[in-house]
Amino acid sequence: MWLREVLLLIGGLPFGDLYNKANEIQEILDSVEKILRNVQLETGLSCPPSCRECCKTSGDAIQVTVTEFLPLSLRLWNEGKATQLLERLDSVYDSDECILFESSSAVSEEGGCTEYASRPLLCRLFGFSGIINRSGQVIPVVCRHMKNYCPLSVNNLFGKLSNGLKIPIFADYSSQIRGVDPYMGANTFPVNLALRRALEYVGLRFDYTGRGYDRTA
Repeated sequence: MWLREVLLLIGGLPFGDLYNKANEIQEILDSVEKILRNVQLETGLSCPPSCRECCKTSGDAIQVTVTEFLPLSLRLWNEGKATQLLERLDSVYDSDECILFESSSAVSEEGGCTEYASRPLLCRLFGFSGIINRSGQVIPVVCRHMKNYCPLSVNNLFGKLSNGLKIPIFADYSSQIRGVDPYMGANTFPVNLALRRALEYVGLRFDYTGRGYDRTA
């Protein structure tokens, strides 16, 4: 069903639109990083060194859109690494840990992600974002491990927030991602499934381009 829908989507689309969408997604993710760096600078809030607790969970718990993986998928196809990753994805279940997760700090010091710079929105904002309650107030959602590791920074966050500090609101950035591609950004999937679909989508676009089908109607 997924591949059939993809074939309908890509018929008549110029290949350049794929790069445009990937660039738009990357700009959104970069803007997230910018505001996160400011929050960390203003409050001192940070993850415990080499902490991987948010990654040590079922892939079902990490729900992301296919769109968020477009920049990574394009790069992996261009580097000739996509086919190997797709083969690995064929051997995992959606409920398995994220295939990009590396448990050893000796292999990856910065978090547990082998593609840390390309990680999706949820992974970036976990522990650092907020929600808006019914009264319109911004409520920080802080990871319990951060609360234990840097309680003073957590208290500082709440204090700075009352004085006007801006923290990222997950729903706002999710809406921006949906706007890049209303079809692929409308639904979330377990992280391994979302990555597989993104790789398949980009791979088909490359294949159609090579056959001369990827063009405007």
